[in-house]
Amino acid sequence: MSRLNCTVSASNDNNICLYFMIKTFRIYNNYSLDEAIKYSRKKGLSLHVVLIEPYEENKRNLDFFNRLTEDLHEKLSIYAEKVVRIKRPIDFNKLLVNVNSFFIDKTYLRFDLNIYEDLKRNSYNSNINLFTVESNVFVPVVEASNKEEYSARTIRNKISSRLDDYKSEVLTKEDFTIAEKKAFDVLEDFVSNKLEKYDLHNDPSLDLTSLLSPYLKYGFISPVTIYNKIIDIDSENKESFLEELIVRRELAYNFVYFNSRYDNFSYMTYDWAYNTMSRHKMDKREYIYTKEDYINFRTHDPYFNAAMKEMVLLGRIHSYMRMYWCKKIIEWSESYEKAFELALELNNYFFLDGLTPNGYCGVAWCFGKHDRAWTERAIFGKLRYMNDNGLKRKFDIDKYVEKMNNI
Repeated sequence: MSRLNCTVSASNDNNICLYFMIKTFRIYNNYSLDEAIKYSRKKGLSLHVVLIEPYEENKRNLDFFNRLTEDLHEKLSIYAEKVVRIKRPIDFNKLLVNVNSFFIDKTYLRFDLNIYEDLKRNSYNSNINLFTVESNVFVPVVEASNKEEYSARTIRNKISSRLDDYKSEVLTKEDFTIAEKKAFDVLEDFVSNKLEKYDLHNDPSLDLTSLLSPYLKYGFISPVTIYNKIIDIDSENKESFLEELIVRRELAYNFVYFNSRYDNFSYMTYDWAYNTMSRHKMDKREYIYTKEDYINFRTHDPYFNAAMKEMVLLGRIHSYMRMYWCKKIIEWSESYEKAFELALELNNYFFLDGLTPNGYCGVAWCFGKHDRAWTERAIFGKLRYMNDNGLKRKFDIDKYVEKMNNI
């Protein structure tokens, strides 16, 4: 099945095919690059590639990206006649000369969609073909569903029933870039040392998460690559991991695609969640903390402080503690609106995998998105509640605290 979509159809005699690499910074299983190569060869065009530096709010994240893509220009030169790297904002006037057709990775978030919309306007105005290719999800979003899905339950079969249609691979010559090699090493470590214990991955005191999310964020590795590596392994845990990799991840893409106000408190969750928050907005908060308190580890909660250390110092938080982290921000904020805005701000700035559909969806989940109503209680109403007693009961949480205090 094709991942290709023609957004603007035009006719001209120009001789350049220009691929905007904006989300898929790899060669192995880069469906956008593959389509651009095939098209340029078929039409007798010269293929040029433009690497668009990612939008980031934290220099550490941009340094991570730049360090791992040092050789990408060189590797792409095998396939393209010309490769350039540019920063935002983009001056399209310099890129329109003699272009027959544009290819661009499918984008989902506003800071990338703005570039896509500019490109589409320029394509119409300059009579240039424009193609989008969905390279960073397993099943293209609109092929999986034609609406915003309510939960994983409602989208699961729509995705799983299409996996065979989209599992084929392209450009599989294993001359990996630095980023691809690192991503494959992380995947290999997970498969060799963690998959058999993945049923325990929710335990923050253990190191059993895949750590693949930053590599998926920048498109250094495809979910198809990961799926094909794991699907034939004889492991009881592979299905639960693939549920996270494909169903849960692509539910997040569905969310931001069909809900253009995904980052607006007033539109990101459900009526029952807004109703319960409205009823409890005046509930007394025992603690009120600020952003400065959080990033300087000054709350009364050692488990939250440990999670913040992991975030600030390492650019990540263990997946279970990430839920706890956001729930505590709700509990310790003057309003739900302020809690939402601060959680997103911290998420997008500090996390290496911030500024992704999963990041926005993860914060929204803490406000009821893709969840159900629970037993009513103070402050949270019917939103899911998490507390430190749950951590102590389920895990050796002090081991996690000790580990973070020794970073």
